[in-house]
Amino acid sequence: MSTAPIDAVVGRAPLNAFHAWVVVIAALLMVIDGYDLVSFGSALPHIIADWDADPVLMGLVASSALLGVFVGGLVVAPLADRHGRRPVIAATILAASVASFLCGFVHDPYTLAALRFVVGLAIGGLMPNFMALTAEVSPLRYKSVFVALVSAFYAIGGLIAAFVGILLEPVFGWRVIFFVAGAGVLMVPVVLRLLPESPEYLLVVGDRERLRAVVGRIVPGFAPGDIDAISVPIRSPRSPVARILSRRNALATVLIWVFFVMTMVLSYALLTWLPVLMRGAGFALSSAIWTLVVLNLGGFVGSVLGGWLAVRFTFRRTLVGYFTAAVTAFVGLSFNPPAAVLYAWLFVAGAAVIGILAIIHAFAVEFYPASVRSTGVGWATGVGRIGAIAGPIIGGMLVAAQLPLQVSFLVFVVPAAIGCLAVILVARRSFVGDGTDASPRVTTR
Repeated sequence: MSTAPIDAVVGRAPLNAFHAWVVVIAALLMVIDGYDLVSFGSALPHIIADWDADPVLMGLVASSALLGVFVGGLVVAPLADRHGRRPVIAATILAASVASFLCGFVHDPYTLAALRFVVGLAIGGLMPNFMALTAEVSPLRYKSVFVALVSAFYAIGGLIAAFVGILLEPVFGWRVIFFVAGAGVLMVPVVLRLLPESPEYLLVVGDRERLRAVVGRIVPGFAPGDIDAISVPIRSPRSPVARILSRRNALATVLIWVFFVMTMVLSYALLTWLPVLMRGAGFALSSAIWTLVVLNLGGFVGSVLGGWLAVRFTFRRTLVGYFTAAVTAFVGLSFNPPAAVLYAWLFVAGAAVIGILAIIHAFAVEFYPASVRSTGVGWATGVGRIGAIAGPIIGGMLVAAQLPLQVSFLVFVVPAAIGCLAVILVARRSFVGDGTDASPRVTTR
């Protein structure tokens, strides 16, 4: 008999159809996340025109969902460390889908803001947990690639939102964008039936039967009898929040929060207000929404490529390169280029900014051990949403100020530079445990 940590058993598993199923389900959940948060940008020009609404007020409405994500990341996401990933994922999908659907019936910005807050609250609990679960069932060599690949589908959600805005919104009105979001409820039975529970969570809570079933699916040929005993998990007397903010980990955690904040300032300002900014610069509405398509298409390519680059060249080098590309793209956009060059720079900006989102989530999943992973990723995502809240407000102020489009793009250089500096400082550090962060051990033959 020999012993091996559960993450080592899972990490050595050969790539198989089970892993593909988990990645596909997680990618579909990320599409829901992306659609729910980006779709508001497609509806926003029509809502402003329909209600004759003040852009600054609508910027606050846009930020209400992101405020919800902030609260959800801090309060809802950590519930999975106590109650399991799968039930939290299912409950948050249901809440987000119903609240999004109800947004299609509102007639004032305040009710819309309240419902968007609920959407954000649910998304804040959803995304960190299916990202963590993806990592916890992945073979070690594919873990970062899988997390980045799943993250890339955020841009697919944004693309779907843009196409709904282009194809359906002119026919059915802006409310159809929120009605389509209600289809996310179809993923609830898929999650409950097909998505596994985290093997590391099952080991911690001592659910031996479910652990045997899950490991048997992850590792073909790993028979139920191969797990003869489960050691008593070592539980830290300190809360997960106290551990990620301990004296030895606080600086690294805060620096992670900084580049999450800066990245989300960039992404949500652009995803929410880009069509309106382009309209203000004289573009037709259909052309303005197409810029959102180009931005998200670049984001998908950048996210997939970023996962591969991070494995090959390290997270630090990849993130520094992406932040540098973002700065270059914004400077290029500030020179008032012709349409073809403008779309090319927008593609690069999307690849860099949305690609950074994918990589930093993979970085956070790798940085924090399983015992604090949902808390660490959830808090990073939640605190990062301060930037997501600020982004649409900043965008609304830029629109209200009627600044030239080129000046607006130069404003985005500042958060990109700050984020790059934070990456350089944090990437040389690692999480310092308290003796309880080694994976619990299982006995195997």
